[in-house]
Amino acid sequence: MNRQALLGLGGWLAAAALTTVASTWAVSLIGVHITGQVVQPMTFSEVERALVSATGNPVLAAPAPPGRAMATREFSYGQGAVVTACDAGRAVLLSWSPAQGYGVDRVERGPAPAVSVEFTSGGESTTIRVTCPAGAPAATTWSTTAD
Repeated sequence: MNRQALLGLGGWLAAAALTTVASTWAVSLIGVHITGQVVQPMTFSEVERALVSATGNPVLAAPAPPGRAMATREFSYGQGAVVTACDAGRAVLLSWSPAQGYGVDRVERGPAPAVSVEFTSGGESTTIRVTCPAGAPAATTWSTTAD
């Protein structure tokens, strides 16, 4: 290559680097002014501390009508817990809370002959299904693993 081509390429690379730095700086300033705060990514240890100290709030369904008693029961497993009730032979999920490291994929709250919630983590999925034989909540579970 000749000298002029190398100088041209070097100038172009310097201009591209300067433009990239200036653009990144400008976007970071805009972000601070829009939100009013600087957003810093969390370190791995900060994420672990936040997860250990976090307390999950279960999702709650509407309460039963006044004067109507429902048979309730809590089922707790390594993947999560559910609180269920039976009302006139139909199952209702009152609340559910996944265990640490799990999320909720599907929920069928009811009231229905059978209700269920699916807790997932990575490729594992566990479904808790509740029915009301004899007017009291009864649970069955099954797990699947994605291949």
